[in-house]
Amino acid sequence: MSGIAAPDYDFASLSPYDFEVFVRDLLSAQDHLIYSTYRVGADGGIDLKAATEKGWVVAQCKHTPSADKGSLLRAARIEAGKAAGMGLAPVRYVFVTSAELTPGTERETQEALAGVADTVKVYGRGWLNAVLALHPEVERRHFKLWVSSTQAVRAMMQDGVFLRGESRIQRIERNYLRFVHHKTCEVAELALEEYGCVLLSGAPGAGKTTIAEYLLLLWWHRGFRVVVDPRTVDQWWAWLEDDTPTVFFFDDAWGQTHHQDHGSRHHDTDMSEFIESVVERQSSGTASKVLIMTSRVQVLQDTVRLSDASRRTVERLAHCHVPVERLPYDVRCRMLFNHVHLAVTDPQTRQDLSIGSWWQRVASHQNYSPRLIEIVVRRNGAKSAQELINNLEEALENPHEIWGASFRALPPVDQQLLLALSLMDSQLVLWQEVVRRLGSFPSPEFHVDAAVERLNGSWITKASHAGSQGLTVADPSQRDFLIRYLSISPGAMTAIIRNSVKFDDLIPVCRRGEAIELEVNLRLFSSGEDLFRSVLDTCARELLARLRDLWDLYACDAADLASGSFRELTSLVEALTLSVRFHGDRHAAPGAALPADWFGAALSRVTRLVDGLGMTSIEPLAELVTELAAAIESASPLWSASHSLLDPISQIRAVISHAWASHEPRIAHHQSTGYEADLAEALVQYANSLAGLGLGPSVDTYSPAEVDAYLARHLDDYDPDDVAEQIDSIEDVVGWNFTDTRERLSPLLDAEEEQTLSSPRRAPAVLPRPTPVVASPADTTASVAALFRSLGTSSTPGRT
Repeated sequence: MSGIAAPDYDFASLSPYDFEVFVRDLLSAQDHLIYSTYRVGADGGIDLKAATEKGWVVAQCKHTPSADKGSLLRAARIEAGKAAGMGLAPVRYVFVTSAELTPGTERETQEALAGVADTVKVYGRGWLNAVLALHPEVERRHFKLWVSSTQAVRAMMQDGVFLRGESRIQRIERNYLRFVHHKTCEVAELALEEYGCVLLSGAPGAGKTTIAEYLLLLWWHRGFRVVVDPRTVDQWWAWLEDDTPTVFFFDDAWGQTHHQDHGSRHHDTDMSEFIESVVERQSSGTASKVLIMTSRVQVLQDTVRLSDASRRTVERLAHCHVPVERLPYDVRCRMLFNHVHLAVTDPQTRQDLSIGSWWQRVASHQNYSPRLIEIVVRRNGAKSAQELINNLEEALENPHEIWGASFRALPPVDQQLLLALSLMDSQLVLWQEVVRRLGSFPSPEFHVDAAVERLNGSWITKASHAGSQGLTVADPSQRDFLIRYLSISPGAMTAIIRNSVKFDDLIPVCRRGEAIELEVNLRLFSSGEDLFRSVLDTCARELLARLRDLWDLYACDAADLASGSFRELTSLVEALTLSVRFHGDRHAAPGAALPADWFGAALSRVTRLVDGLGMTSIEPLAELVTELAAAIESASPLWSASHSLLDPISQIRAVISHAWASHEPRIAHHQSTGYEADLAEALVQYANSLAGLGLGPSVDTYSPAEVDAYLARHLDDYDPDDVAEQIDSIEDVVGWNFTDTRERLSPLLDAEEEQTLSSPRRAPAVLPRPTPVVASPADTTASVAALFRSLGTSSTPGRT
């Protein structure tokens, strides 16, 4: 191979984060200490620290390859000024810069830091290269140092065999600087080191190929010939039998989108024999041939299921099989930074991207994948910061590019299983429940058990729950794709509707088809689109008839309720309210009218059930009424006054009023003591809902003065901003001024009034589109924030 010269790096190929990690690893190796990241100062400056018997050692990293003497001295003085805010007195302080230092500059920088610690050291580029020569393992790990030009990657290609040469080289050239090392890389490296083979499996876009290319570069740097994507069996054996140390790389080893899409009938047997030979060489002490493989989990499952030879081989590879799963939050952030840092060159765009927390929304999104980030940033061209941010968020909400081809390659039963599962509980669904919603398939080859096995680990995840097998869609972005597929597929949607078995099955379907202007809608996507509206208009007759049938089944079950089961009643009335709402939302579609006879019978059932409940506490009554009120209030807030279904909603409201009016006196008379205390607690919790329905406790069942005595204790923990409004709501419900409560809470009320007079409340901020957030440690957020702020002050890294 073309050897790499003795270390003489300018470190310009490293991002600020890469440089920090490099210095951490180099200092740890040189000092025989464990350095860890350490945030110092309110500005998010990033230090390293290590514990010794004598005290703390603190290091400050300054990635400034082209800095002059004046810049370094200014930076040193700033860091000296921060010393008091470190919260500790280090015994040793190390200032590390990637700049070239003269003896004079080194001395003056050290003088500028005098007093920060008992001992102060200043290290520059020359020291880093000299010490790096003593620690080749650190140099090998930080491959961005030595793969610092397209010439280096091309040299690897010339030394090796790339049967899909140019495309692979272009990919490595494009991505090596964007790479972020993480735990899975270490696991894969150890597996390859120990067993001579590693199998990386994961979903499309998870980053398994990137890890494989990282390993490829490491072994090339050790002097191994690189053989990538070989497709001719005779060549495999020739390279395996010669004397040249070789690293083989089979990307998508058994097919890219489905089993055997490589077109060879004998591929599985040949591949198995080759893998067995590599593993046997390693176990016999011959470590000159190593093998890296990747496979999509779905393809791997199909291969194992359909090929005995592959199954035996994969079973033998269990100890070197490394799943590539969801990346930690900080790794996702740093990958995103690297992509942006390298792709965006316009100074104004970089400055705009350095502001705000947009990167947190992107990195914490459940649909984040390295491939999506790579595709979007590469295609965007970064015409403006906002355009890039918008493109990233839109891609995360609509990740078609990853899942479409894979889904369309599945058999029909697999597709229907996934579509049904996508609309069910995103956590875990019992296998039997999914099967009930699949209907029947005419051919015996489409067996559900086989479908589950084909999909397990790729599209779905299996788990055991209470002795039964549960299923869930493996990745949130897959669920997004499936939902969108349903939105443009009336046939698939009709099958979902007909195969539903409970009223709750259709709630997520209907909610995603509600009008866009209903702001209270619960929807899977946060982009404000009425995703299912068009397809449900097409299927309206089937949908609404099935809703009514399923509500009837629900009501029959509810008729057997034991006395006091108000929660089931709440669910039943909420389902009826939703049924009215969903009919109203489809009112313009053919066959969408609400049958008057059906609704009348349904309302009679509810009334009988309400009358049959024997509630003995004000709390469940208030809870029942307020939950039903919420259902009604959200039913159709923007329906016109002449809408045909406003009257049914009013009738349901009357049933709720009846529930309060008939039960509250009974509850009051049932309790000999403590009624006012219970009522005070219920009013604090449910006043807004009761006021919305125009409900309140009967005047002859309680003493307002006694309720007044209990209110303050329940309101004492309220936010001062809310307590006055809450008292107003309670007084509206009861029709009584609670002077004692206001007097006791006067400090809170006075503080709120003073705030209102001294500074008008700020207008509510426009909230960003909600995305699921994965919690991150504060120090991780702070250190990554510093990286993104650096976009406004740093340029893209140069190449040597």
